[in-house]
Amino acid sequence: MRSNEVQSLPILNQWLWGFGSLGYALLERMLILYVVFYYLPPAEYRVPDLVIDEVYLGFFTVIGLALLLSRVVDGIADPLIATLSDRTKSRLGRRKPFMLVSALPMSVAAVLLFFPPHMGETSLINGLWAMVMWFLFYIFFTGYLTPYFSLMSELGHTNNIRINLGTIHALFAIIAMVVAMVGFPEVASGLQDTGIEFRPAYQWSALIFTGIALVSLYIATFTFDEKKHCLPAEAPKYGMWRSLKTIFAIRAFRSVLFGELFIQFAIFMLNLGLVYYAVVIFRQEEDFLTILGGLTVGVAIISFPFVNKIAKRIGKRKPILFGIFIMFIACSLIFFLSFDMTGIAFYIGIAMFGLGGLTLSTNTILTLPLYADLAKEESLRTGIKREAMFYAARNLPLKIIIALSGVVFAFLISAFGRDVAEPLGVQLSLLVIAICSIFAFYCFSTYPEKEIQDKLASYEEIDYDNDEK
Repeated sequence: MRSNEVQSLPILNQWLWGFGSLGYALLERMLILYVVFYYLPPAEYRVPDLVIDEVYLGFFTVIGLALLLSRVVDGIADPLIATLSDRTKSRLGRRKPFMLVSALPMSVAAVLLFFPPHMGETSLINGLWAMVMWFLFYIFFTGYLTPYFSLMSELGHTNNIRINLGTIHALFAIIAMVVAMVGFPEVASGLQDTGIEFRPAYQWSALIFTGIALVSLYIATFTFDEKKHCLPAEAPKYGMWRSLKTIFAIRAFRSVLFGELFIQFAIFMLNLGLVYYAVVIFRQEEDFLTILGGLTVGVAIISFPFVNKIAKRIGKRKPILFGIFIMFIACSLIFFLSFDMTGIAFYIGIAMFGLGGLTLSTNTILTLPLYADLAKEESLRTGIKREAMFYAARNLPLKIIIALSGVVFAFLISAFGRDVAEPLGVQLSLLVIAICSIFAFYCFSTYPEKEIQDKLASYEEIDYDNDEK
């Protein structure tokens, strides 16, 4: 396909496309960071739990099971949405209709998670409410995200453009993390300072930040034209199951997938525990999360341009491996220090959280472009354009493993303690994160990056003047 048959997405539009990352990441981070904390706060807050805090069958809790089941159903729906998106023939294209339809209900479900039916008491109904709202959130989350991710391959016609889009996507994801980790507790704390109680303050905060996310989702949706900026696409001839089987048979895909499964399990458990780390391990108020988050995000943002340039020079795999190694060192050290987080250990622990920004940077910038490389290589080699299915094949197990991280974290804090007096459950979560980092490092180390890039270089690609921007 010649370059005059498709237009490069202007650099301004590339940045506006990144607002989709800001929107979905802000919603997801808000839920990951605060919903479990909202339903099961530490005893120091002196408010009733909203769900039963018991361990069933030796492992499951109500809130953990709600996370798991909603993610499993969502994961099953993922390839269905990808198949529909890949096969859609609309005047708006294959991706935009799904993004338009999904943004609003995804946002509404996120808000409703903070409005369970029985606010002042422990109730099984609240657990069922959380399960249904999480289910609805993740269904529409997939409806937006799978088409959105596929655009990284379709709009990224060269390796450098794909790395740039990955960097833009990651930058807005980091901004969303800052807003969620720093802005949300600041707003919630500020509302409580005015006399508003703990849970109403969180409800108002959820409404404010969901509104910001919704606007961002729609900005991204209207910044590209698939007829102008994407190569023409025929509907895939293969059905859903055959497509999934074919993609999972790709060795390079499995290397990236299993590496991401382990590292995302670790990252999501870390996110679930952030408020607990601030309150239980560092023994500070919940807004101490501002310091931990600020250091982590600051290091990540500073490292962004270096990761972008290094990846273009030496590839994506080595920076990813370096970031995973940093996570292993940081979490291992914090775990051992957490038994006496006083004096110099307190400051070393804070520094380790900041150092984790390197892991955040390399993972968020470079992992998705690896999938984009694989989807692009297949489309150029075979003529089959099923970019959404590549991300669905990735999302199906990823969402299950992320749900399992919620189950494991809920089990740890319920079985071993989540308070200053009994902190072992929170501490053990750090050890689990360090162990997962070891497995992630091994999986990514088996990714045949040179082989994939050589194949991409052997095909005729579109050469844009602004691919280095």
